[in-house]
Amino acid sequence: MKILLVTAGHSIFDAKGQLNGFLSYLTDKTLSEKSHKVKISDVTKDTLDMDRELNKLLWADVVIYIMPIMWFNMPAPLVKWLDEVLLYEKTFVITDAYGEGGQVPANKFMIVTTSNMKSSDLGKDFVLKNAPHIDDLLQPLIMTNHYLSIREQLPTFHADNVIAGETDWIKKAYIKHLNTHF
Repeated sequence: MKILLVTAGHSIFDAKGQLNGFLSYLTDKTLSEKSHKVKISDVTKDTLDMDRELNKLLWADVVIYIMPIMWFNMPAPLVKWLDEVLLYEKTFVITDAYGEGGQVPANKFMIVTTSNMKSSDLGKDFVLKNAPHIDDLLQPLIMTNHYLSIREQLPTFHADNVIAGETDWIKKAYIKHLNTHF
């Protein structure tokens, strides 16, 4: 399988983006050992060649996004990458039925995300009461993939409570997640 890792480890406040970089490394290592072909797009680099990025996206069977949740959304470098790589008549066309003109050949995507919220906070209190599952916060990225015709979402991996909490569990749990779905 041809897999594109789109990694968006981004520094903000106390987070330095290192955990997302480590998750990208683990993904590359684990999936390459299983004979998958892996390419990486680190969207935090200012030197990206967008034609090359487009070619990587159009090459992939599966896209894995590795990112922190920032302000209940994707980090700005990932939004910028999407803005520059998703091109009319290359990744989508306009159709009578809105959102049905996706041109990206990948058929699956997965989101790997880190956050300082606890998973147990989802669905509770005022801010998160309408978000009982982590995917409820990730709808912009999920819907963008659907728009591009990448319709099958593999289960999201959420590394929670990463700044204030314990993180020793993440490596083992994430490798198990990858082995389950690839």
